[in-house]
Amino acid sequence: MILYSVAPRLTNIAEFQVAKKANPDLKVETFPGAIFRYYGNAQSIETMDLESFSNHIADHGCSYDAADVQAILKKAVSCLREQLLAGKSVELGDLGSFRLSLVSMGAEYMDEFSSINIKKVNVVWSKGSKFADLRKDATFHEVLTKGSTAETLAAAKRAAGSRPVEENPDDPAPTPTPTGRKTLTLSASPANGGTVTGGGQYESGATAAIAATAASGFTFTRWSDGNTQASRSIVVNSDMALTAIFTANSGGGGTTNGSDEEE
Repeated sequence: MILYSVAPRLTNIAEFQVAKKANPDLKVETFPGAIFRYYGNAQSIETMDLESFSNHIADHGCSYDAADVQAILKKAVSCLREQLLAGKSVELGDLGSFRLSLVSMGAEYMDEFSSINIKKVNVVWSKGSKFADLRKDATFHEVLTKGSTAETLAAAKRAAGSRPVEENPDDPAPTPTPTGRKTLTLSASPANGGTVTGGGQYESGATAAIAATAASGFTFTRWSDGNTQASRSIVVNSDMALTAIFTANSGGGGTTNGSDEEE
């Protein structure tokens, strides 16, 4: 089973880079012309190290024990590196083939190019038949990102509360940790594109209802975190800042500079 999470990604990155040259402080989430699409990102359950992988191979009917498998894998890596540096490409059956590629600085004339121009050596893996089409054999399950999982767990613990001190008479009384108040800052982009409500201070873990209302000549597009719901609820776990992105309607008279004057 392949785990995946869904996240927004800026699609017009070239336009953003051009805008950022003029405004180095511009953030992608407040880029007025930002266009986001949602994509899936693979999430791993855990990272398997060499020892664990060797044990896994040994447990699958292998005639070698885990220590032998691990030694063979280490030797294979060493030999693969050696042969690549010797100028060879290496094909390993169903695993695929390995070859080198170079990253170099260009020279104006051919006879001016030398090995000094070569800045980096990369290894290119061309997948073998066993890896050619993983999609047809895969099943998928959507999960939260690791960061979101931690935030959700923390919120659930706060909602459930701690065990009362009197139920633990043998334990020393824990030092209470103040939750503190968190600030939710809301803004509109452009400033005359609309209004936002729901900002302010909240107890940590509280739920805030926020809303974005477009001004005449504008349409609400999204929040700076990629959410496209004009009215929504969010959990305030820390000091947060969100921007409501508005787009001027075509021919609707909306301007992005906050001025009603005509040229």
